[in-house]
Formats: sequence, C-alpha cells, structure tokens
Amino acid sequence: MTDPRTFPLRLAPGIQLIAAVAALAGCQQPEPQDNAQDAVDEPVLNLPSVPRLEPLDRAKLLAAVAQAASAHASGIDDGTAQQTLDGRQFELRIRFGCSGPSSELREEWLGWTYDRQAGTLRVRAKPTLAAEDELVRAVGGDDFEAVEGFWIPRPWLLQPTCPAAAVRSEPAEVAAEAAAEAQPAAAVSSSAAADSKISEPVPKWPRVGIAQFFSDTDPRTGRRSMRPYEAVKKRDSQLPVGSQGFNLVLSGRLKALPGKRVIACPAKGPDSPPECVVSADFDRVWIETPGTRDVIAEWGGG
Repeated sequence: MTDPRTFPLRLAPGIQLIAAVAALAGCQQPEPQDNAQDAVDEPVLNLPSVPRLEPLDRAKLLAAVAQAASAHASGIDDGTAQQTLDGRQFELRIRFGCSGPSSELREEWLGWTYDRQAGTLRVRAKPTLAAEDELVRAVGGDDFEAVEGFWIPRPWLLQPTCPAAAVRSEPAEVAAEAAAEAQPAAAVSSSAAADSKISEPVPKWPRVGIAQFFSDTDPRTGRRSMRPYEAVKKRDSQLPVGSQGFNLVLSGRLKALPGKRVIACPAKGPDSPPECVVSADFDRVWIETPGTRDVIAEWGGG
C-alpha cells in the first residue's frame, strides 16, 4: 500500500520543472515586430525648392546691359539689381563672318577662310578689349594688371544672327567660283579685290563689351595675353561652309568688380549713350556652326 506521505515528493520535481519554464517565459522580452518598426517614419522637411537659373543668353545679357545703361544715365541706383547678376552663368553668342571668307585672315579679329581643295576650314577670333582702352580704364582704373575680352558686334541684335543684308543665299566660296566662270578677267580681278576687303568691322561707338579683369594677384594661367582663338579643321568639301557665318561663344560666370558692379556704363555726356563693359570669368570659349551648333574648336579656362 502506497504511503500518502511519499506522493507529494514524487510530484515535486515535475511541479518544479513547470514552474521554472513558466518563470523563464515570463522573463523573456517580446521580439520587436518589423511592421511596428517600419511604422515609425522619419520627419519630413518641406523645404522650398530653389529654382535653377538658366544661363543668360545674348538677349538676356544685352537686356541687363540696357537696364544698367539706363540706370546710369538716369542717376538711378541699381545696386540691388546688379547684385543679382553677380555669379550668374552666361552663354553669349557672337555671330561673325556673315559676308563670307577673308583672304587676309591674319589681319582679322573675327574671320574665316575655307580651302575647298584641301577641305580645311580656318577660323579666328582675336580679343579686342584691352586694359589700354580709355573706356576700360574708366571702368577699372588702376586696380587691374590686365583686361582681356571682346567688343560685341551689332549689340542692337538681340539674337545671334547675321544682319539681313549680309546673308548670302549660297556659300561664299561657291558664289566666288560661279562669278569667276561668268565674268571676264578684268571683272574677276576687281571682284577678287572687293572680296579681299571683306572683314568684320570692330565696333566703334557706342560700344558694349565683355571682359575678364585680372589683378596682379590673379594666376597668370587664365590669361591669353590677347592671343587669338584660332583653329584649323578638316571639313567635307561637299558640304556648304559659312553661308550663315559662325558663332563665337563665350561661356562662364558674371563677376562683380571689387566694390563695384557687374556692368559698368560710363557716359561721355548727358546726351551721349553710355558705353558698357560687363565683367566676367570665361570658363569655356568655342566656335560653332550656326543651326547645328557643331563645335569646330574649343578652349577652356579663358
């Protein structure tokens, strides 16, 4: 017969095991649920978007020059408007060579020639705006060691295009060949003499220019010392060349002169239109074909 006093002793180990398991389960922390973690979102900052400013093209840059000239002539302080120009990117196109090729390219500041037999195109763009100019001295004073840039031909044209009277209906070299076949020798020599005088006139007055201003502390690596941008490139002799001239493109950022404005427009008198100079840094310069904008040659860093 079983002794009742031993019954609880036989059950005690089982009871102790159950109690231990229950205690262990009570001590364990619940695993975090992925869904709960994902439900915690980072705070969203609704910051205003900053619009990207497109580079100033020829029309917009010349419009800014007109505003600066008007303000100067009117005695209006345009300092705030000028501050918005400092650091703005620009891409200025200057059309040249609309009247055809030049036979004396070395004497040109803007020009081109094409050798159909060799299939070689030569282009040239020589800076015309320098520190020795009276207007440039009036703008920069003696604060700068060198100034290099361009006077803009026909600044009244807001688009980079040829004047209507200068546009040829066919490439200039083709027209010259046709004229040579149709005219007698004396007339041909006269025509050749006229063609040899084709050139891009340097702007006289009133003038609008764009230039880089260099102080004696600026590195000299960015200077060209008035050396022309010129190049020779092979072209397909079957394709038309130069019927619409070419574009000289100046690209970079506008840069305010120390303690001054981006655009300076001194005037000779109350009844004289101001002449303006735009201060800039040229990051890239290239010559392109109008329309297709195929790059013929390019230069970096001024």
